[in-house]
Amino acid sequence: RFVSGAKMAEAPSSEKSRGAVWLNAWDDPVAGLNTHSACMELGDVTGDGNCKLLVADQSKKLRLYKGTNLISEHALMDVPTAMVTFVPDERQPVVPSLAIASGPHIFIYRKLRPYYKFSLPTEEVNEEEQFIWDELSTGKISPDKAHEMLSALRDRDVSICLKSRDFLVHDKTSARVQFVTDNTSVPLEQRSVITCMATIKKAHEEDDSVSQLILGTENRYLIVLDPPGSNALLTVRLPSSPICIAVMGLYDVDYRIICACRNGSMYTVKGGEVVGQPIELDSLPVAVIKSHRSIIVGCMEQVIHSFHVKGKKNFSIYLPSSIQCMEAMPVDKSRHLTLMLVALANGEVRLYNDKTSLCTISSDDVVTGMRFGKFSREDHTLVLAHKSGALAIKILSRSSNLEKSSSTAGPPPEQDVPLNIPKKTKLYVEQTQRERDSGIDIHRVFQRDLCKLRLATARAYVQVLTDGQGPISYAGGTSLRLTATVQGLGPHFKIKLSVQNTGNKPIVDIPLAITYNPAMHHVKRPLSRIPLLVPGPFYTVEIDVESVDRNGGSDSVRVFACNRNSSVPIMSAIINMPFCEPFQG
Repeated sequence: RFVSGAKMAEAPSSEKSRGAVWLNAWDDPVAGLNTHSACMELGDVTGDGNCKLLVADQSKKLRLYKGTNLISEHALMDVPTAMVTFVPDERQPVVPSLAIASGPHIFIYRKLRPYYKFSLPTEEVNEEEQFIWDELSTGKISPDKAHEMLSALRDRDVSICLKSRDFLVHDKTSARVQFVTDNTSVPLEQRSVITCMATIKKAHEEDDSVSQLILGTENRYLIVLDPPGSNALLTVRLPSSPICIAVMGLYDVDYRIICACRNGSMYTVKGGEVVGQPIELDSLPVAVIKSHRSIIVGCMEQVIHSFHVKGKKNFSIYLPSSIQCMEAMPVDKSRHLTLMLVALANGEVRLYNDKTSLCTISSDDVVTGMRFGKFSREDHTLVLAHKSGALAIKILSRSSNLEKSSSTAGPPPEQDVPLNIPKKTKLYVEQTQRERDSGIDIHRVFQRDLCKLRLATARAYVQVLTDGQGPISYAGGTSLRLTATVQGLGPHFKIKLSVQNTGNKPIVDIPLAITYNPAMHHVKRPLSRIPLLVPGPFYTVEIDVESVDRNGGSDSVRVFACNRNSSVPIMSAIINMPFCEPFQG
């Protein structure tokens, strides 16, 4: 075994009753990896019966780990997008092939040797785009005019060629002329790139059965290749570009391919076409995994949704941090038990059984990629790649309890404990009798006083907004928000004002006036102007404040956003300055 002297992964106190879930097998803090989950794979690609770790690095290198040793590195042709292993035929012994997607190509390796390259088919170039380049090459239109026409073509959501996209990058006329001169002989070629990749079993569920590649492309196509990976068997047009793929079933029997797309929806492909209604998500998807008859998707709003394959929502899990990656964890195929691993931006890796949290791995580093499967001779191994480039390997403990909590839902046991209720006093009895006799009158008086309180509160709030005495103002037809923070330890401070126009119209030339106690502080620029406030963005204004009190005293500083047409300020803020050390000598 590759693990020697493994230690138990420390679990939180609330989870110690389940026993330790992970064994810390090996860590390499200087591995220097720069990858993500789609470019990590576990498999026996050399045919020696030992499963190895393959990592396609963003530095165009393919790394092969056997146990704790890096045994080889291979140069790649381009930056990898995704990587999978698949079985192309039924020859014995079974040796999986390796497919690496880079740009519009898939490079297929057999026993880590280049075997075949599949390229996405080219598409027809748009007629208007071809006409613009023909006119440009003959000198009938200028490069600036061609730039304007191609930009308008792109704004109409027309897919343009890579040559046109490179041309639109240039802003100066001289650079456009030079680009046209250097690329006149380059033909227009419309070819997409691969965004995601997965595999589907052809006719049998066994691990060593024949499988096929599934590709998602930038031009909104889903392509299923034949087992050798040389020809496209199925091409399906999607409403948006797919970024994640989850596969269920067998290609020759019955299958479903779930595609999470850039428009925030998930589509199901069955029988060679998009079927059913799309699943609309609240935010863009980050990762998609399958669990028996469910599809689990992690979204950018720190939430995980579980759906039935037919679209019904099962549950949602809200997380404390954003999701970096997700991984399915099959541990018992006979019972269809598949757990879920979620890596968060706060350094945690959480393990879930449906909605039940089983274990949390805490780290100071963020996990950018992970893979679960057989590594070396261990069937249940978790491989983690960190943002710092470190590599960590953990093994699932055989004594771990991965079942859901056995405690029954319902009220806590403390509910059955009787309360110590005091005896009824004479005052209590008299008050109860008065409420019974005058209940209607008491309720009317309460409702009247409540309405008066609400009215007084609303009037005071409106007065604050119209007088510009709060951090939010709607005075003078404008809508502004002002927040302030103080930086520094003294005697020199810096006030950072963040101003936002929350209205619909831009505001021009806003004076900012600062008032202060001259015995306590000194402001170098008590008056400044904001030339323009566009709706939406935050604008930052920095104010230097110096404490002049020799005893380190403090006072408040007031900031007013003034109105040129009125003596009433648009809004104001009161900033309580901190104390500082008294002057020496």
